[in-house]
Amino acid sequence: MRQNLQRVQARIQTATAAAGWTTPVELIVVTKYFPAADVQRLHSLGIRDIGENKDQEAAAKAADVGQLAGLRWHFIGQLQSNKAKSVARYATAVHSVDRPKLVTALSKGVAAAFDAGERSQPLECFIQVDLRDPVGEDNRGGAAPERIPALAEAIAEAEGLHLAGLMAVAPLDEPPGEAFARLAACAQRLRAEHPEATAISAGMSHDLEEALAHGATHLRIGRDVLGERDHSR
Repeated sequence: MRQNLQRVQARIQTATAAAGWTTPVELIVVTKYFPAADVQRLHSLGIRDIGENKDQEAAAKAADVGQLAGLRWHFIGQLQSNKAKSVARYATAVHSVDRPKLVTALSKGVAAAFDAGERSQPLECFIQVDLRDPVGEDNRGGAAPERIPALAEAIAEAEGLHLAGLMAVAPLDEPPGEAFARLAACAQRLRAEHPEATAISAGMSHDLEEALAHGATHLRIGRDVLGERDHSR
């Protein structure tokens, strides 16, 4: 794990230097299907940002390793509104906000977590953008680019939420750089209306270089740090 992490960090350093980045990039290690013990190992190696796709798995791990100082949980998978209250208890950020109903549910969940003393900071919210053209109708999630302004306003006005920026996954049927260029254009338009929304969550094990070349500030890396997942768990 240490060697894998060092290789990924070296790739990030090379790519940020090539892109002329001077601000730190946040590496989120995605631990989906990996045990809480691996979260503890990552923490011992200096990782503080952990990504999860499913609430049931994430909530259990957060409870198991809750004593680890400085650990931040990023929910990056599709989120049902009825799970928002649970996610609001432990997550620092949700990267998959794609509809107004979820904004409302997260705001209510954060309020409940504040009241219960389970959190003291607003929830960072990324709008997930569907970069496919045309936008797909399957269950992958993500809002069409033209829906970004309304979602951004809803998040900015919601109690307990903070608009962080945008998130996207590059479509499989085109070069990732082309998709991330469209995401960067969306992010520029968003910042014109919401200057605080500076974050771009993009880039995974296979395309982090292309993401960084187009302004990614948060990378979601799983396989190249932890290896192949056992999907039977």
